[in-house]
Amino acid sequence: MVHKITPITYVRGSDEPGDHLFDLPGYDASMAEESRSTVIAAMATNLGIALGKLVAGVFTHSSALLAESGHSFADTMNQVFLLVGINLSDSKADATHPHGYGKEGFFWSFLAALFIFVAGATFSVYEGIRTLVEGGSRDRSGTELLVGFGVLAMAFVFESISFSVAIRALQRGASAHGWTLGHYIRKSPDLSTKTVFWEDGAALTGLTIAAIGLLLSQLLASEVWDGLASIGIGGVLSVAALILGLQSRSLLLGAAASEETRAAIRATVESFPEVEVIVRLLTMQLGTHSVLVTGELHVRPGLTTLPIEDLIARIDEKLGEVVPEVSDTFWELHAVPEPVARRTRPSSTP
Repeated sequence: MVHKITPITYVRGSDEPGDHLFDLPGYDASMAEESRSTVIAAMATNLGIALGKLVAGVFTHSSALLAESGHSFADTMNQVFLLVGINLSDSKADATHPHGYGKEGFFWSFLAALFIFVAGATFSVYEGIRTLVEGGSRDRSGTELLVGFGVLAMAFVFESISFSVAIRALQRGASAHGWTLGHYIRKSPDLSTKTVFWEDGAALTGLTIAAIGLLLSQLLASEVWDGLASIGIGGVLSVAALILGLQSRSLLLGAAASEETRAAIRATVESFPEVEVIVRLLTMQLGTHSVLVTGELHVRPGLTTLPIEDLIARIDEKLGEVVPEVSDTFWELHAVPEPVARRTRPSSTP
């Protein structure tokens, strides 16, 4: 007789949909709080820097400094987007969103990427083109140069502090997963912290370009260099926006969990002697710290409904310990009608 359960769902520790995510043995709520703290630190830094750059840009008539002020104001607004995403993604699952609101973070990160491009890159390029069209030269006084370079230096220091906070947060995430920092930056679904990382990296690059443009404009008595610096800043921001936009797009479209997570899930399920073959295993990243798993398993012949339900409960419990980001599981189980060689498993789509 073939016993088939289609599907069996086991929710850990709660009768409310989605609550079980916060009851998982390995779930660490401090990870979400760390992302929030990183974003708040970046927001405070960017707001102060933006005001300083604006004053310096108006005082020195430097398009590169004005472009940088627009960049910092855009970054400040982006932190607001990210905070909204973090707060909304913590909302409990309900009837309309049974798997929770984890993708809110991905959506608001995507908006942040768009804002970087529209409000940051576009404004910078506009300022650069305007300066090139007007041409001419400007003999800035010593006070103007002191203010301009002083604000740039101050901004560089504070952006470096914010950048180091983001780096440390990413390093802790990478260490928790056993990944290298570079791999974590490329593959992690923690878009909030990664957005701060890319924004601050772009900001440090932009500040360097702005300082070079201002210096060359003064030494060569031509505002062309200041205009080119502004356009260069726009180019840097466009690259950062593109990287963040593509990563957000992938997760919004239902990207699978990382290869390492999928391998850990497979190894955990295969460790149960009752499981003969994993016919199919699918995953989806539901949020920064939550993964949906669906699978079709062939189990040992002779198992009846109650042992099958017990097997599912034990599989889910062990997954909660080994792969704590697994928040929802749906299993379809079939008893194998005849012996199947264990570990001779067909390839599955991730």
